[in-house]
Amino acid sequence: MILSDLAVRRPVTTSMFFLAMALLGGISWSRLPLQLFPELIFPEVFVSLALPGASPEQIERELVIPTEAEIGKLEGIQELESFAQANMGGVRVSYSPDVDMKFALLQLESRVNRLLPGFPQRTRATVRRFDSTDLSSSVMVLHVLGEGDLNWLRDITEDKIRPQLESIDGVVNAEVMGGRRSAVEVILDPFLLQAHRLSVGQVRSRINAFNKRREHLGRVFDGEQALSVSIQGQFQNLREIQDLVLKHEIPLRLGDVSSVRYGLQEQKTQHRVNGKPSVGIRIQKDDEANLIEVAASVEAALAELNQEFRAEGVELGVSSSQAELMNEALSTLKQAAVIGAVLGLIVLFFFLRNLRFVSVLILAIPVSLLITFNLMFAWELSINVLSLCGLALAIGMLTDNGIVVMESIFKHFEMGKSATEAARDGTSEVSRAVVAATATTVTVFFPVVFIQSDAQDLLRELALSMTFPLLASLLVALTLVPALAARTLSLDTGRSTGTGVLMEKYTLVLKACLRHRVVVSLAVGSMVAITLGLAFFYMLQQDVRREETRFTVYVDLPEGATLEATDTVVQQVEAAVGDLEGVDRYTTSVQESQASITVLLHKREERTGKITLDEIKEKIDDRTK
Repeated sequence: MILSDLAVRRPVTTSMFFLAMALLGGISWSRLPLQLFPELIFPEVFVSLALPGASPEQIERELVIPTEAEIGKLEGIQELESFAQANMGGVRVSYSPDVDMKFALLQLESRVNRLLPGFPQRTRATVRRFDSTDLSSSVMVLHVLGEGDLNWLRDITEDKIRPQLESIDGVVNAEVMGGRRSAVEVILDPFLLQAHRLSVGQVRSRINAFNKRREHLGRVFDGEQALSVSIQGQFQNLREIQDLVLKHEIPLRLGDVSSVRYGLQEQKTQHRVNGKPSVGIRIQKDDEANLIEVAASVEAALAELNQEFRAEGVELGVSSSQAELMNEALSTLKQAAVIGAVLGLIVLFFFLRNLRFVSVLILAIPVSLLITFNLMFAWELSINVLSLCGLALAIGMLTDNGIVVMESIFKHFEMGKSATEAARDGTSEVSRAVVAATATTVTVFFPVVFIQSDAQDLLRELALSMTFPLLASLLVALTLVPALAARTLSLDTGRSTGTGVLMEKYTLVLKACLRHRVVVSLAVGSMVAITLGLAFFYMLQQDVRREETRFTVYVDLPEGATLEATDTVVQQVEAAVGDLEGVDRYTTSVQESQASITVLLHKREERTGKITLDEIKEKIDDRTK
């Protein structure tokens, strides 16, 4: 084979090539995005339409039907599904899998914005798209506890803690939850509005028209100097709001028909830790940022913030973190690689009886993986749960091609050929078989790349993460292994690999098995049954040892339930969770109509009575019925 012959003739060039690929692989590994899930873009867009006080019939007639008619003119749409109810409606737009969703989203937003002037006043339209980045961008949820008032804690979190968290490299947003923000309340007198023939909408429009951020108007030229002109339109204090003129002919000011004062915004979320009111912070990262690095940076910042605000009685902690799951997945991959390398080393050494020969084959694992990282970076893949599964499955097959090539080289070497001739002839003899075997495996996964469906990105990640290591191992087996084998064999003083006695014993055992086929078949069947039983028992023990220490209770109420009504139900669940043994901490997040309670347990050996996770869940179910 030309490629193998070139590698044997130019061992230094071959070694330098793979050394360069390994170095680039290390760089590619450091630059691969690390996230929980692969980027999955669903070909669906949701258009939400809201009109307070409107009936379902009015929503359908004035909002939904015109929106469907306008959207239906776009290309690439497969299905339109709409609904209408009191105060709101919506349209779900399904596209073909081959449509560019970013461009489709821009088109849809343009059409909806074109419809807005023709809709009734106070109509709100929102266009949104869901993809996996919404899940992967969420790094962790923090909680802030303090001895003071919850609203005071919210203000500290907004003004002092949030800016420091958002300044961390890779963090794009720190969303504060719980508590109520300070606001300005404008309480209108309905009788005075009616007397002056004003509506609430007119007053709102007047306030919004004058409460704008600084706007750039243009430039003024003074001789050879150009001066920028901007206008500041935001209110600075309550007096400016009260003096806002609603009617110039009187003149009528806002303070004449209303009461303007400082107050609090409407509370939309509640956050508690162990039943104590707290403020939550949801940390979101940039799409290209490394999940584990961002989580580590946030945890380091938490230590500094706790030290800074200790005197004020404020404490920050981590409620949940996606980095924990990713660390477990990476640990599993490293464990699989180490175990595979050790087992391969033992088996190969048992047959080859030469550590230098074994080292050549074991070298195929890290070199193949590093080349794989280059391919993953070139194909814009990421390190996620699916790609790690593919890599873990492929690790066990990375040395297969190298073993076949090396065995063939040994056979020719024992026939009396020189090391270079044995490497060349041995590789050439099995090259077609090795390529055919690898191509058979790759062919199973490669067509997945061309599948057109909603889950094509998921299948693509898994297929390529298994295909790339196999192709890399084939390249290593046909080039690096014979090049190193020629050098290793030339350094070896003897030609025998020490397996002659082993082969003689194997021949005797094989002859005995062929003479007693029935006994051997029964023995093998019994061993398989015993192995399956032991494996099942071991798996049960693993489930017990690896029992999760975290679970989430979700609470759903009928649509329209208020925050107070939802919280009343949630408090009952909290009471049931708080009385359980083995609970370390539970974090509650409440919104209108829905809530979640994340329960963190002690390790099983630390729980009273060794209570299991299933038993804890059963007790929660019994107490909340």
